[in-house]
Amino acid sequence: MLVEWITSGLTACPPAARRLGYHREAAAIAARGRRRARDWAPHLENSRRQVAEAAERFGRGGTLLVLGSGSLLDLPLVALLSRFERLILADIAHGPAARWRAWHESRLRLDLVDLTGLVDRIAAGHPLAPGCDAYVGTALDLVVSLNLASQLPLAARGLVAAQEGEAAADRLAADIVRAHLDHLARLATPCLILADVERRWRDGHGRVQSVEDPLFGQALPGKRLATWSWDVAPPGEISRDTGFDTTVAAHLLPPPHHS
Repeated sequence: MLVEWITSGLTACPPAARRLGYHREAAAIAARGRRRARDWAPHLENSRRQVAEAAERFGRGGTLLVLGSGSLLDLPLVALLSRFERLILADIAHGPAARWRAWHESRLRLDLVDLTGLVDRIAAGHPLAPGCDAYVGTALDLVVSLNLASQLPLAARGLVAAQEGEAAADRLAADIVRAHLDHLARLATPCLILADVERRWRDGHGRVQSVEDPLFGQALPGKRLATWSWDVAPPGEISRDTGFDTTVAAHLLPPPHHS
């Protein structure tokens, strides 16, 4: 817990997002990744492989944009730096691991970006209308939405569920996912999307208790390249009697002119 507390304190995060606890959530995810390193290894390997293959196909010395870069565990940075002149890593919070890498590598740029468009609205008490225009019109060679689409709705959905109920929360979550996929399309460049497409909650004996759609009815666009399982939090991680795993899908959204 001490390491997690220190990590959250060293995490760069906009003030409104910090008030909502995004820096603590980023530190908690990094801590879980360390605790569950063996369980997460196949997922991280698959993610890095898909990103490396997309970079090999589209990387010709230009700019790579990673949305939801996190702690960089699922990025093959050495391979990416060999294919692109510049890497833009966009997230609502950047922990010390990402900040350290960017400090040592001048071609890495860390951008603090609210990819939901909701953080300032929540902080100000304004109506919630998700949407993001960041990087639209920017010259990019490849975009990666990195295990992000199914994560974006979680914070706002939790707040709305507590205030307005589950139905309203699910509608907002679907709007958030839909807005993110629309954002990717408007970037008008090849895009690799990695996202959970099914979430399974299990009891302490590993039996499936319920199945959720983490995209709230939204379908990933483009061509499906691969799927795999991710043992996110086995029983004992969240609680003794509860755990969950997901199915992750990799989709390639080609540029508009691609036949």
